[in-house]
Amino acid sequence: MPNRFTRDISLKGERVTYILEYKNIKNVNIHCTPQKGLYISAPFHADLERIDNYLKENSDRILDAVHRAKLSSKRKNTPRSEQRKLVISGRTVSYELNYKDVKRINLSVSPQKGVRISAPHCVKVKDIEKFMIGNSDFIIKALEKYEKQSETLPAPKKYCSGEYIYFLGKRRNIKITQDESNHAEIIGETFRIFVSDPENYALKSAIVDAFLKNSSAQVIIPMCKKLYPKFKAEGIEFPEEIRFRKMISCWGNCRPARSILTFSTHLVQLPEKCIEQVICHEFTHFLHADHSKAFYAQLAQFMPDWKKYDTMTKKLQNEIIIR
Repeated sequence: MPNRFTRDISLKGERVTYILEYKNIKNVNIHCTPQKGLYISAPFHADLERIDNYLKENSDRILDAVHRAKLSSKRKNTPRSEQRKLVISGRTVSYELNYKDVKRINLSVSPQKGVRISAPHCVKVKDIEKFMIGNSDFIIKALEKYEKQSETLPAPKKYCSGEYIYFLGKRRNIKITQDESNHAEIIGETFRIFVSDPENYALKSAIVDAFLKNSSAQVIIPMCKKLYPKFKAEGIEFPEEIRFRKMISCWGNCRPARSILTFSTHLVQLPEKCIEQVICHEFTHFLHADHSKAFYAQLAQFMPDWKKYDTMTKKLQNEIIIR
């Protein structure tokens, strides 16, 4: 008799296929996974009748495991993301549908990603779209708001020679050079992008993002250390971690409970005094988590002219963070 083969059994009227493998073990064991399905390991001396009787005695447990494995496999085979369209209030709206392990349908609208829906795997598209129609006022108002904003925004950069990019508040002319090294650097007043494929926008964008992230750590961490004595006097500990990531909705955030500051990699494109204003803003959150009057009073003690540089930052924001 072979050590491993496939068999069928009827459990409570349901036909179940399983893999049986004989091993040097003492007892019959039941396994069920989305990858392998139902898998039985049994001692060499166990006859088929004994194994089948054992399976029937545990039929409830086995059927439950088989059904859960099938559902899990179905979830994995379901497209995680798809683009769809729906007519809402007479307007055709494109949206991104994401199936996730969530408990309810979630809706978000942003200028960068448009309308996005995350929904449990078991929810039907018709129910998702019924939910969207129920929130039609919110969706249409948000889309109209972002469309109006986009009219005043500069065109997205293509990262071509002749364009410009800000770094520490100065406009640097972009120059593209074909080179296998795939990196960027500032040479004089020029922002040089060395790229193996000058027509590859995604590659050029990734090179710029990497440059900004590396530069952020080199510029902003020393600035944090330079400004820290102001905050130390108020009993604030220096952050355990300072992170940098690409953010387009804010310049930074503070997580006081974990002693973490996170800054946008775009921050390094602002003038130094504007960067200092953002650093002071985030450090102040270690004392005041909200944006109350007390928060701004405290911020004014750390940086009396913060409003001046906050205004300057807002004026530069749309040129620096291209949405």
